[in-house]
Amino acid sequence: MYKFVRDYIKVDLNLNDSTNSYPDIYLENLKDYPVKDCQAIKEGNRRSFRFNLKEFHQCGLTKSKNLLTGLTTYYHRIVLDYFNNTQEYVYFNCTYKALPKKHHIVKRDLLPDDFVEDEDFELTDTLVQQAPEPEVLMQIKQNNEIVTGNLTIVSGTPLLMEIKLNEESSKIYGLKANFLEVGNTLELNETILFNGCTVDPYLFDNFNLTENEYLLAKFRAFKFPDSSYVQFRANVQICLNKCQPTQCSNGQTAYGRRRRRELRPQAYEISLNTLLQVKDQTDNDDNKEYP
Repeated sequence: MYKFVRDYIKVDLNLNDSTNSYPDIYLENLKDYPVKDCQAIKEGNRRSFRFNLKEFHQCGLTKSKNLLTGLTTYYHRIVLDYFNNTQEYVYFNCTYKALPKKHHIVKRDLLPDDFVEDEDFELTDTLVQQAPEPEVLMQIKQNNEIVTGNLTIVSGTPLLMEIKLNEESSKIYGLKANFLEVGNTLELNETILFNGCTVDPYLFDNFNLTENEYLLAKFRAFKFPDSSYVQFRANVQICLNKCQPTQCSNGQTAYGRRRRRELRPQAYEISLNTLLQVKDQTDNDDNKEYP
């Protein structure tokens, strides 16, 4: 059960286990993440999460805004880790529509005074189709393996960042990484991708289009001095068919997704993030820093 009240989302999970052997519950990719606002609140046999939507990035929520309908959706997944080495995933989402701004209607006479509308017309066919809601995944890989929250990366390690649509959406939409910011989960933030182009190619490459139609960028692991956690926050455009690629100042083209003749308008704007734990080569497991 979940409740949406303007500035926050509350998710309640009722656990019916008479043995009291409750599972370990955490947000996907945030196991052992030390920020209390992202941890489950224990209340008897109930576990609750409360998310501040003004800081939705903090706990990894994804924000999807439909630019055609005005609907905004927040979503995430909760992991239930049972003692028999099985897992259960709980997906939740909340959708709302912003109230329209006040506007004035002015009557305009566009038709001539002697215009007469036909009384009889023939309707031959009606076709209604609805495209699926796109889901975007951003993940970091090392040696083609996904880096999870249980793995700590050493500074300087070659990594790949991958952004992709789910299979159903990839047949309809195009994808483009427009903006990427990196932070230490506290107050320090730096822009590393602006208007689709990298700010510093030595730190982070431009996103390129792969044969599998994913967006992929190479970079080396880095960290901030006061935290072992690095959070990447991205703004992604979702377009019907294909997004317009960006010509960067270094001569490279930051592609959207597939190459087609016809370009379609932007349909969605997605804000998502992923978390990476990085340690210096001189650090050891007993001396980890937390934000």
